[in-house]
Amino acid sequence: MKRLVLLVALFAVACSSSPEKKDPNKDKEPIDNANISLDGSECLGNRVPPTGWKQATAFHPVNEPNATEMAKDEAVRTLRDRICQGYRCSEIEAKITLWNTEADARQVCAMAVIKGADVAAFQEKPRRELGANLDKSATALMKMLGKERPKIAIDNVRDNGVDGGARAEWLIDRMNASLSKSGSLVGKLPKGWSGLKLPSGIDGVLRGRITRMHGRESMLEITWTLDLGDAFSSVDPVIFPEFIGPNTSSSFTAPDMSWDNREISVRFDARPGGGLCNGQKFQMRAETAKDLHVRLINVFGNNAMVIHSSKEAIKGGQPKSLGTFMAAKMEGIPPAEQFIAIGAQQKSDLGRFADIQKLPCRLPIQNLDALKGSLPRKAFKTSRSYRIVEGNDCSGFEAPPAGTVDDLKNLPMCW
Repeated sequence: MKRLVLLVALFAVACSSSPEKKDPNKDKEPIDNANISLDGSECLGNRVPPTGWKQATAFHPVNEPNATEMAKDEAVRTLRDRICQGYRCSEIEAKITLWNTEADARQVCAMAVIKGADVAAFQEKPRRELGANLDKSATALMKMLGKERPKIAIDNVRDNGVDGGARAEWLIDRMNASLSKSGSLVGKLPKGWSGLKLPSGIDGVLRGRITRMHGRESMLEITWTLDLGDAFSSVDPVIFPEFIGPNTSSSFTAPDMSWDNREISVRFDARPGGGLCNGQKFQMRAETAKDLHVRLINVFGNNAMVIHSSKEAIKGGQPKSLGTFMAAKMEGIPPAEQFIAIGAQQKSDLGRFADIQKLPCRLPIQNLDALKGSLPRKAFKTSRSYRIVEGNDCSGFEAPPAGTVDDLKNLPMCW
């Protein structure tokens, strides 16, 4: 019979606080597992976890062989993996204790626990190392500018291809502290800045990119690139284990377009790092260094559509609004969007994007790799994106009803 296992990893729910010594598999009637709902509702007991401990609870059908051991092992693995995320997991597993098991007529539950202080100690060293390495990056960035007290402003942090999110904001807080420590002044970008030229009074604009290390999936690296006004320069990447920062979903991976160009930019005001609240409105702005014909593509999930096509070339050096939009969730789509701007001096260099008649229109793509391959080679390209964030500071925005991909079916195809 197929084995069924349900994991429940909650911080506020646990099994009873005294060990169960009786083998729960004895003297039980056979049970049809296909009709069992393993939601933990019948695995009763004094469900109060020990104070100051973190826990995970696992459930297993009571009539399966070694049900108690299976539930115990699952609880330990769940708690371990949630904490270490692939980084030195044996160290944290050694600190995990089985708190208790409980059983009813249908299932066995087991709770594994670990002291909160042990988790904090496990995280403290790599967090300290991250801070020291960010200090080195900040010092190197200040030296690039050749000034005693340069003013540096952070624009965005692109996390696994998407701007913003909890981890991006967490890193910005730490990098701003390192910049201040190095002697730099931490600046703020003006509202409505288009992103192409340095704002007045700012000596350098800093952007970060977080990527996952190949072969070391538990490790991330952050690379900082400084816009000096006439050049772009980067410092050595800083590597850190993923578990020491906030978790960020990587389910949305958009084609990552370079931002370090001098020909075209697209930008909107957002939260630190580039994220937006659900229901937050924003104005999209584009700027080009020379007269360019511009198209704007909106990417969400595995869907893409053209939402702007300039009738005439955008004048170089003159920021232009491409419209006002709202961040909104869609059912079945990761809470993130990307905007890709393409521009060319000759309209013909836009290829199939040159003569789009109806807007908005859907692009006939099967996946995002196909989208990246369909972009005209002679066009200048850049992108901006956002990840929808949540929290008390988003309470001022009214979340709109979630849309669906079906809402787009009536849009014409671009070609």
